[in-house]
Amino acid sequence: MIKSKAWEWEKVGADSEFWNKPASEVYYLCENWKEKNFSNFLDMGCGLGRHSIFMAQNGFNVWAFDLSNTSVEQTLLKAEKSNVKLKEVVVADMKNLPYKDESFDCLLAYHVISHTDKMGFDKILKEIYRVLKVGGEAYFTVCSKESFWFNNKNCLAVDEFTKIKIEDGPENNVPHFYINDEDCKTLFSDFKIIEITNIRKLTEFGNFSPHYHIWVKKA
Repeated sequence: MIKSKAWEWEKVGADSEFWNKPASEVYYLCENWKEKNFSNFLDMGCGLGRHSIFMAQNGFNVWAFDLSNTSVEQTLLKAEKSNVKLKEVVVADMKNLPYKDESFDCLLAYHVISHTDKMGFDKILKEIYRVLKVGGEAYFTVCSKESFWFNNKNCLAVDEFTKIKIEDGPENNVPHFYINDEDCKTLFSDFKIIEITNIRKLTEFGNFSPHYHIWVKKA
């Protein structure tokens, strides 16, 4: 199992709107989960805190973690500036979640769980299943094999799903896990699938980034 590697946020630009405004899907998830009376929310790989702050402002009890010290510091700072209280924000590895079984009603991992290899991915899914309550839901994104980087021969292949990205930026030498439609049928068999979509979003850099958006339930 490949060792986890944190993002180098100093190479990103902490003022970028892309990393500070909640993803469009999260607005819908928030309303959907409020209608289901969900309350305890986990933000996996919280980044600069955009989703943690948003969900707390909408009444959720929010726990958050990231592998990056910078992420944790920025999330706590933004929470203070926004006058919202977060239950806990810690440095942690998504392959070993520091939470008790069945702790959360809902969980978000936006552009997070792809940063591993096949062994790590399987472990992460087991951890997500473990910390969700029965009836709880998770929403996560996973890189698509349609990606330029998966098909780039200059990227080191770790296994049939995983490439090490080589670029001048925060993801340099970070592993990325990629899937296709057939993989979706087998990887998430422990969960009840609510929805899987394959989305190509235009990034702030002007290129298209294909990801699977996966919404599941612990039945």
